[in-house]
Amino acid sequence: MAGFVLRRLTTIVPTLLGITVAVFLMVHLVPGDPAQVMLGERATPESLEVLRRELGLDQPWYVQLGRYLGGLASGDLGRSIKSHTPVSAELATRFPATFELTLAAMVLACAIGLVAGVLSATRRNSIWDFAGLAASLAGVSMPIFWLGLILILFLAVNLGWFPVAGRVSATTYIEARTGLFLIDSLVAGNFRAFGDVVHHLFLPALTLGTVPAAVISRMTRSSLLEVLHEDYVRTGRAKGLVEWLVVLRHALRNAFIPVLTVISLQFGYLLGGAVITETIFAWPGIGRWLLLAVYARDFRAIQGGVLLVSLTFVTINLIADVLYAWIDPRIKYRESS
Repeated sequence: MAGFVLRRLTTIVPTLLGITVAVFLMVHLVPGDPAQVMLGERATPESLEVLRRELGLDQPWYVQLGRYLGGLASGDLGRSIKSHTPVSAELATRFPATFELTLAAMVLACAIGLVAGVLSATRRNSIWDFAGLAASLAGVSMPIFWLGLILILFLAVNLGWFPVAGRVSATTYIEARTGLFLIDSLVAGNFRAFGDVVHHLFLPALTLGTVPAAVISRMTRSSLLEVLHEDYVRTGRAKGLVEWLVVLRHALRNAFIPVLTVISLQFGYLLGGAVITETIFAWPGIGRWLLLAVYARDFRAIQGGVLLVSLTFVTINLIADVLYAWIDPRIKYRESS
């Protein structure tokens, strides 16, 4: 196992290097001039030239790429062209908000998707099965921006059950320790603030977790249907085990490998795809920040944000690979000869 983890860690470096180079080239191919964006339309050619020289934009692309990779080797992500602050500081401020939103969305998606998938598989061709299939189809087909606006209109504006935007109320103070407000409020023993965070988190998490819940439901149903008629399931029933114990402990565990793969992939996708949700709910995370960076042609911010999301994605997939052997003891990772 240790050898497998070590080999996977060695593949992360060339993967992230390839992503960094690809993002650098794509960003520089986009039309527009960051200096023009910063100084405005009325800027003189002389002032534009001075700013380009200060930012290093007057150099060839391969020189800029070499300087950027050299900074990465020393742990420096550079400075934001727009705000002139270190990109690492910007990411440290905004990443916890995106991670907390993504984690809450995946918890809701797993809870809804697993329950719906198990009900559909154990009650095949029943009203529960048809309802689960219809709900999962609607969840996959429903546009996130439309769903978010509908939830805001009915649950926040009309009924007033939830706030429209933000992470906490203006009157709530949480001492930032980890940047994850749920954890920070619990550590401080401030349960009123914890409730306020959950209150603000529910609507964006539900919006973001709709598509993963539908995908997890479909995958759970199909995987569980394949193992419910296996010999060990019939043996468990013949021994007189309770039905829910047979399904959850024996059948679901053996059917969980493809479900775990889907969960890990969906978690990574949500980290990079939370732009729409964060924009609709004014969530101060990386997605909304990256969108503003694209508008401003902020090269350093875009590259640093994509690099962090990519690192998180490959790390989550590594954790999923390790969990395979824990869930199914038949899976063994052997050392290469």
